[in-house]
Amino acid sequence: MRRSTRSRSPSSSSLGSTTLRADKAIVVRPRESGDVPALVAILGQVHAQDRYPIVGDHVEAGWLLEPDGPAWVAELDGAVVGQAALQPGADPVSAEALGAEPGAVLTLARFFVSPEARGSGAARMLLDAVEAYARGAGRPLALEVVAHNEAARAVYTRRGWTPLGSYPARWFGPDGPAYEAYRFVLPLLAAKT
Repeated sequence: MRRSTRSRSPSSSSLGSTTLRADKAIVVRPRESGDVPALVAILGQVHAQDRYPIVGDHVEAGWLLEPDGPAWVAELDGAVVGQAALQPGADPVSAEALGAEPGAVLTLARFFVSPEARGSGAARMLLDAVEAYARGAGRPLALEVVAHNEAARAVYTRRGWTPLGSYPARWFGPDGPAYEAYRFVLPLLAAKT
């Protein structure tokens, strides 16, 4: 697959303008406010099929926009089909595995692709954008994924993310339900030249 990349280095005040293109008319670009309605609709489809997010009430714009780091969308033939966002900071276990302070790590969050666009390369290209941004920022990556999402866990492993094992995630506080989840980390990679 032929791919060209055009990018500016990231800064703390902007996403840069990373645009990745592939032969299948996939474009990855920074998320814009006008993308949110389509992303919420896609998130509803993803929730129905994959139980992501775990809580159906989270299929709404506020949850989608919660991470305060950069975010990208993938378009397939001009239609938004998914997103990946980064949240500054990581949990202490992931940070320790990376040999970094929690605040020095970026966490992949709100990453999903519509069921119809899976297999198109959109997820791969979103991850390419996330990893390129992290390399440019000089920061390692972490993520958490629920145990039942075996396909996502396989993708991260194939891409070289290191699994740290499962644990009972208490995302809704100490009295909330515990969900089996996995942590993955990706050490700081040298910038590609």
